[in-house]
Amino acid sequence: MAGRITVAEYRAENIARLVKLEERQISIFKTLQRLEKNTDKINGQVQENKTNLTRISTVGSICVFVIPMIVSIIMRLL
Repeated sequence: MAGRITVAEYRAENIARLVKLEERQISIFKTLQRLEKNTDKINGQVQENKTNLTRISTVGSICVFVIPMIVSIIMRLL
């Protein structure tokens, strides 16, 4: 009866497969946790960049209106 395995061998093989799958699952969860930490860090940086961009846009908008007024006032005084 070549190719036939006993129930004990079958169980041992399945237990070994389950152990490997469990180890892979643990590895996947650890990788997922690292990715989540990195994503949180990157999201914080993106938020900081959005804030800085808003500040720059605000200052630029103010300069577009204020500088021509100042130049006009100076030109009138000269």
